[in-house]
Amino acid sequence: MDMDYFSFLWKGVLLGIHAGISPGPVTTLLVTESLLHGSRAGMKIAFVPVLTDTPVICIIIPLLYYLTFDATIIIAVISMIGALILCGLSYESFSVTESRYERGEVARVSLWKAVGMNFFNPNLYIYWITICGPLAVSGLHYGWATMFSFLIMFYISITSVKLGLSWTVGSVRHSLNLKVIVWINRCLGVAMLLFALLFFWQGCQILTGETTIGHLK
Repeated sequence: MDMDYFSFLWKGVLLGIHAGISPGPVTTLLVTESLLHGSRAGMKIAFVPVLTDTPVICIIIPLLYYLTFDATIIIAVISMIGALILCGLSYESFSVTESRYERGEVARVSLWKAVGMNFFNPNLYIYWITICGPLAVSGLHYGWATMFSFLIMFYISITSVKLGLSWTVGSVRHSLNLKVIVWINRCLGVAMLLFALLFFWQGCQILTGETTIGHLK
């Protein structure tokens, strides 16, 4: 194995760790689920990036390699839809009360709802268009094994970090007062709402031409 191959492995690891610890809707939802329902509920959210990114990179990598495609309008629409989904999740966080929590009436967020939320996260597409996608394509110039190794190490790293975060939050939840859990959850609901406003603002910026994503290639 040459140095280029190992260089791409480390790039995958480092980018995966960074993506795993970066604040965002998936991390916020993971903490919320782990806090309300335990580590196991949060751990399922840790696999959301694998489920959402895989179809995205299957489209973006060929486009980056072969075609020229304007992604501006598509990402703007995705931003608007993502903002609406996040508003719904924020409302669910604010609806959690001590009495509802004690009666077990706080519903878990389904895996597919979490996948839908991240699928309409514009930053997912921007990230793969501008950072990971070009790196994967450059790895392809050294062979299919290099590109796939980069992607595999990226996903192993991001999933491991999020699993560890879920386990940590789920482990400490029993030592927290119920009132504290409810208020932390509401703070996370505020974070969801802020992400929704950010997504909406990003969509408006793109549509008005104040922000450009550019072409895929």
